[in-house]
Amino acid sequence: MLNAADKDGFSKREKLEGLIQRSRKPEKRAEYEADLACPPLPPSLIYLWNTFNRLSSRRSSNGFGVNPISWADIDAFVRHSKFALAPWEIETIEDLDRLFLAEISRNQSENKPPKKPQE
Repeated sequence: MLNAADKDGFSKREKLEGLIQRSRKPEKRAEYEADLACPPLPPSLIYLWNTFNRLSSRRSSNGFGVNPISWADIDAFVRHSKFALAPWEIETIEDLDRLFLAEISRNQSENKPPKKPQE
């Protein structure tokens, strides 16, 4: 996903490389380098990442933060999209959700705005 061009014709990789070159703060540079070092998503799993992003973009909140993706959310997605998910796919979405919520919690404890999942 790092090499896909956006609407301006630049890839995320190109933007990160530019940010690294212009970065003055070592912690920001390290953050950009870590984003760049992320291994690419295997093409065979892109559909699962897109499913997680669709579910995540519709998640509810409770006044204290975002809620986990619920079974009801997954059930509604499967029924309305007519896209059946195998048990291992649901487990993977749940794992991604736990990681996303942990990152939000970590960022809030450091008083940073949370990052949105990359598409």
